[in-house]
Amino acid sequence: LRLTRYAPVANRIRQTLNYEEELTAPERLRMAFEELGPTFVKLGQLLASRPDIIGDNFAVELSKLREEASPFPFEQVELIIREETGKRWEEIFEKIDETPLAAASVAQVHRAALKDGRKVVIKIQRPSITKLISRDLAVLQLLLAAAEKYIEEAKDLGLHVILDEFSRSIKRELDFMLEASNSQRLRRETADEPDIVIPEVHWEYTTEKMIVFEEVEGVAPTDQKALDALGINRKKTASALARAIMRQVLMDGVFHADLHSGNIRITPEGKIALLDLGAVGYLSEEMRESIGNLLFSILARDYQEMVNEFMKVGYCDGIIDERGFERDLRELTEPYRGRPLEALPIGKILSEGISMSRRYKVRVPPELVMLVRTLLVAEEAVSAINPDTVVLDEALPFAKKLLLRRLDPKRQLKLMKRAAGDYGEMVRKLPSQLSRILQRVIDSRLSIDFVHKGYEQMLSEMDRVTNRLSLSVIIGALIVGSALISHSGRGPLLWDFPVFGIVGFLMAGLMGLWLAIMIL
Repeated sequence: LRLTRYAPVANRIRQTLNYEEELTAPERLRMAFEELGPTFVKLGQLLASRPDIIGDNFAVELSKLREEASPFPFEQVELIIREETGKRWEEIFEKIDETPLAAASVAQVHRAALKDGRKVVIKIQRPSITKLISRDLAVLQLLLAAAEKYIEEAKDLGLHVILDEFSRSIKRELDFMLEASNSQRLRRETADEPDIVIPEVHWEYTTEKMIVFEEVEGVAPTDQKALDALGINRKKTASALARAIMRQVLMDGVFHADLHSGNIRITPEGKIALLDLGAVGYLSEEMRESIGNLLFSILARDYQEMVNEFMKVGYCDGIIDERGFERDLRELTEPYRGRPLEALPIGKILSEGISMSRRYKVRVPPELVMLVRTLLVAEEAVSAINPDTVVLDEALPFAKKLLLRRLDPKRQLKLMKRAAGDYGEMVRKLPSQLSRILQRVIDSRLSIDFVHKGYEQMLSEMDRVTNRLSLSVIIGALIVGSALISHSGRGPLLWDFPVFGIVGFLMAGLMGLWLAIMIL
């Protein structure tokens, strides 16, 4: 309410400290998340990818959240290594750099060298971070339950779906064995890509709270001076990054879901190193086909097909205004008509398409939201390396392969066999199911349940109205009774007024004030 502006003392303190009074609501939310700790920082980063729910202003501001944190002492690093491996660090490593290479909200990283001289990095989980995050998640669950109970709009936003996905995501990120498995899988999937580097995991020293990777030297794709100093072929490197991301999305079905400039490194040889695979997204074959169809429909400006694909990958409640959806998609993509491919921001178009689908009651799955976030970061990184490289150019060959695979006779035969099996199972179960239904009818045990939508809200409103009327009757009775007692002049007196009359008037006044607040 900003009532402190009327307090002279607060004004003097604010002027003394040169405090910026006019902070926007998104800025205040970002600062609150930063003060609340790592769980809320990660939640803010997730919400930043959902402008369809929180709006563009909040999404832009929350995207500024960073996970930098103060490093914890090296003594705790030594203790964690001993607890996890059963050995002192001197028995495993030749040396460890006591100054962390990076410190984030969940873990920090140290350079080290094995006994055989191989350079590695050690990722150590922060002490007690699991308990802290579990406590914060419990608080978020309570806040969400209260919001959905008292705020009708909160139910329509589907916030419980976002919180459930966030809980699963952050718990997976705390399991370093899972991160090591993700790295190993992507390393295997990209083995035939000579320009892609996934650090090797040293499994013998890897546990749930500690990972040892091979060290990969390189620079961030946004560091223009360092890229110039490397003297690499920028066009080749940018194409390799775009090709790697689109292959993960359209062919492998598993992609880096926490991609940002800090997780991408350009090696001195011009190769792309993908780091920190604690969060990955998985795409089913049907989802990959729909993404390929979306890309082709955007290029062909087939708006009806775009609507169909958004509805296919999402969840629809009730009847959808397909014509309105198609009209809005046309207004979204028409400004890009006639532009070259490099001027077609595919990530931005998909992101705005997801926001639009929200307005038409089409809820997209979390993996698609993570994918769009990855594409946006990939486009920025590719453009930073070489502005002339087009991500869509690298995506189309994979999309064509995906669509050709769908038409493969062997795959069609496999799908037909599966469908035939499903129909056979349905036919086999049909007689027994019909028999049970008829038996229920004969035994008069067949029941039909009716669901009254909006009935609970009506009952709740009637309950509030009834309570207010009851309180009004009580207040009126107190006023009348207090007036009669005061008129009689009997009983103990205070300033020549009956005490019971004064008490009655005070109670009626307080209850009346409470009733006015409830109504307002």
